[in-house]
Parts: sequence; structure tokens; C-alpha cells
Amino acid sequence: MSGRAGRRRTLTLATLALTVLVVSAGCLGAVGGAGVDTDIQFEESTESSGLDYQTDGGGAGNGDDGVYVADYDNDGWQDVLAVGGERPALFRNTGGEFARVESFPEFGDAVKGALFVDYDGDGWEDLLVLRSHAEPVLLHNDDGTFERSDTDLGNLTYPMGATAADYDGDGDTDILVYQSGDWVDRKPEGYFSLYQFVDEDNGNRNVLYENTDDGFERVEDSGLSEADRWSLAASFVDLNDDGLPDVHVANDYNTDAIYLNQGDGSFEERVLRGNTSRNGMSSEIADVNGDGRQDVFTTNIYLPLDEVEDKERHERLRLLFGNVLKSGRTKGNTLMINDGSGNLTDRAVKYGVREGGWGWAASLTDLDNDGDRDLIHATQYVTQIDPDDPHYTYPMLFERDGDEFRNLDASERNLTEHDGRGLVTLDYDRDGDRDVIVAPYDGTVTVYENVGVGDAANSVAFRVVDDAGSTVYGAEVVASTPGGETVVQQTVQSDFLSQESRVTHLGLGSREQVDLTVTWPDGTERTYEDVAANQRLRITKNGVETVVAYDESNESD
Repeated sequence: MSGRAGRRRTLTLATLALTVLVVSAGCLGAVGGAGVDTDIQFEESTESSGLDYQTDGGGAGNGDDGVYVADYDNDGWQDVLAVGGERPALFRNTGGEFARVESFPEFGDAVKGALFVDYDGDGWEDLLVLRSHAEPVLLHNDDGTFERSDTDLGNLTYPMGATAADYDGDGDTDILVYQSGDWVDRKPEGYFSLYQFVDEDNGNRNVLYENTDDGFERVEDSGLSEADRWSLAASFVDLNDDGLPDVHVANDYNTDAIYLNQGDGSFEERVLRGNTSRNGMSSEIADVNGDGRQDVFTTNIYLPLDEVEDKERHERLRLLFGNVLKSGRTKGNTLMINDGSGNLTDRAVKYGVREGGWGWAASLTDLDNDGDRDLIHATQYVTQIDPDDPHYTYPMLFERDGDEFRNLDASERNLTEHDGRGLVTLDYDRDGDRDVIVAPYDGTVTVYENVGVGDAANSVAFRVVDDAGSTVYGAEVVASTPGGETVVQQTVQSDFLSQESRVTHLGLGSREQVDLTVTWPDGTERTYEDVAANQRLRITKNGVETVVAYDESNESD
């Protein structure tokens, strides 16, 4: 169990059998698949899904091409917001197919990113729309209809995205907007500073907004907005097991940093030294090694020029990417393992995920329902290092294989080449496995249906909510089977130009039941034993409610 256990208090309910189940950890972040034989396989289903959206290559450098997931109308089906085309488009999931919402508001051509977040706690996902050199737009969700609020957030310069949590423990959801710089205007200070941490950078400051119940106020002295950075992704996550949301920030052309929550409204910066992402593009959170602590995966740049045999071509590529490759810190993806005190140590080589091309948004999730987390991330189509084997221009796909990940041939799994940026996994057809959507820099947002699982393996999905039905950020769930346990910390699930569903998905293999122990941020703990597989759950302090059983997945709620 996690380090929170010492400060938890356990309550009982007469209607529930509540027994804290202690199972040995050390199963590498897996609930146990019980020997199930599954495969990772996809089928391109963009046209049949109805999600018709074209990005146009705007947003110099990093782009603005993203995809964001939420059940905005509370009908039990995951909906999608696509950004990066002529205008953002909201697609309602009508039962396994998407339909464009024609009444969705317009915001001009400066939209950079977005975040679904229920800021007023009424159980309906609101939407924050971020625009370059303009004030963000906060849309209030009124029973499934978005209306502009009159909240004054002030102008931002170059926001890339946002994350959210109750950072000050006052019971409402606060927002952190992370900003980068515009490549049209200048290059990052760290572009030419190849080896050291750049303290005086030339990007833009991240902005923390405190929720005041009747609006938001900028917080100037929290420690999160002290320097100009080229930040590309950030996550609120408890890294040192004290029950307070800390922050991880991936910075482009600089070193990543974490900010430890001091419990008094302030954060202490801890720069990640050593082999960390000089070009960090994502901030993906999961318990990778099964010790109950949340680890951080960050995409970076890996260009294997040594594999180029043509000397003339090798020299052209070396000159083109010299600023990327010269730094001693630019060595590919990082997988930062957390020791429980907020100290993160890179173990990407040990786990086999270092080599990932030019990576962007990522997802650590169980793609084959065998009980452990796999990894997929978008890659940038800059050039084919080896035209005869264009492996690194496909989405990078890693299958968990025991104590490491195995890099798969994405083309054999029916994924296609992309100049990828945003990426999410979600169960859009409610058949119990995770599908994939990729947003390219310039092209068609592509939907891949997961067809490798079928009925061969079971799964369970859940979301911890309060009495109003709002997602409880910071809630911790320990999922246990005889094969092991997985610890999940519920977060807003934002990443580079993307946001995944707040519904957690866990593969169970052939197992038909799972025990779920939930700890709320206030310390309340509940254990729900023998929860049946193949259903999506809503978990409250009063019990477990089935949202949908997967054998009824084609029926609207």
C-alpha cells in the first residue's frame, strides 16, 4: 500500500462488507492477467467512427493539434474535442459513433489547447479554452450545453495546456496553465545552452489560478510562476505521499522540474538533474514498478543517426538536428521512477522505453487487457532516418513484458505514419478495451479501434466521484486480485495537447473479479470486495454503482 496508509481513517457502512485487503506488491504495476493470451492489434476506423476533422499545421514549432476527451453530456459515452483545424470541433458520442456538435461556440483562430474540468463541482464537465495572446475562454456546462462564463482570467501569452487539482485543500478545483514560447518570435534560451540548466529562460511564465468559488484569481507567490519557461506539459500528482498535489513540468530545451506542495499554498521547486528530458514533451503519470508510488514518463527526442549508412545523408541529418543531438542530456525518452519522497530517477533504459523517435503525447494504459500497462506515444514525422525501415515515424508502441517493455512494430499492428502531436486512449465504443486517437500536425485526426482483445480478456473501469458526481482528484484506488495489485491516483489526465478520460481502465486478463480499496483526499477509506469484471463503475463513499455493463455497451443510457 502507499505511504498514505498511516494517516488514513477507516469508516464502515452497514450495507457493505468493508475489509482492507493487503496483497504483496512487486508485481510491476499489474493486477494480474492469470495467463490470458491476448494481442495488441488495431483497425483504422476514422470514417466509420464519424470523427471527421482536419488539422492545418498551425502553431509554429510544437503545433496546436490536440484531442481532448470527456463525457460532457453525462450519457455514459466518451465525447471528443478536436483542436488544430480551422476551428475547434466538439464531437458527441452517440453510441459508438461521433457526430459534430454544430452549436459549439467559435473562438477565433488563436486556440492553442483546452482542458475539461468541472470547476464549479456540479457534476458536469466545464471547458477551458486556451488562446495565444488572448484571454482564455471558460465555458460553463449547463446540463450538456456550453455557455460562455463571465469569469475574468486575464490575458495569456502562449499557453500550451492546463492541469487542475485542489492544491490548497479548500475543497474546490484550482487550475495551472503552463506556457511556452512562440518559435516565430525567437528560439529558446536553452537552444544554444546544450548542457546546463537555464535559469534565465526566455519563454513565458506558468500561471496558477485559485478557485474562489465565484471566479478565479491569479496566484503570484506560489513558487509555480517564478520563471519564464518553454513548458509543454504538466501534471498535478502527489509525488511524496503526503496527500497534497505536487506538480511535474516538462520543459522544452531545458530541464524538467517538480514542485513539492508545502501545504501552505506554496511550492518548492526541485530541478531534475542528470539524465532528464532536455526536450520534454509529455507528462504521463502511472505506477510503473508496482510499489504504489506514481512515476513519470516523459517523451523526448531519439534520432539514431548512427544507423544511417549513407555518409552524405548522415551529414545532412547531423547538420539539421545538431542542436538536438549535441546535448549530453538529450538521450531519448525518460521514465522517472519515484522513491516516494519526490526523488525521481530515470530508468528508461532498464524498462526498454528510451528509443522512441521524436515523441509527443503519451499514454500508459493496458492495451491488451492482460493486467499490466502498455505504452503508446505520438511521434513527429520530421524525416525518415532509414527510408527502408521508417520505424520512428509511426506511433511508438511498447508492450509490457514482465519487468520491461518490448518495442512492437506499429505497422504490423495497423497503425500508420503520422506527424503526430496529440494522442489519447479511450473506450469510445464501450466494448471494454482502449482505442486510440492521434492528432497530427497537418492532416486527418485518426481513430484506431482496438480489435486485438475481443472476448479473450476482461477489464474494469471506474471513476471516483463526490455526491454531485464530480471527479475527485487526488483519490487513490488500490485494485487487487490474487495476481497482484495496481495503485491508481486519480488526476485530470492532461498531457501535451491532449486529455484522456477521467475514467480509469484496468485489464484483468481471465480474472472475473477485483477488490477496490479507495482512499479519498480527506482520509476516508472504503474497500469494495469481489467487484465483477466487464463493467464501468461510479464509486462514491456510499457504494459502487454500475454505469454500464460491457455486454450492454451498445445500448444508450
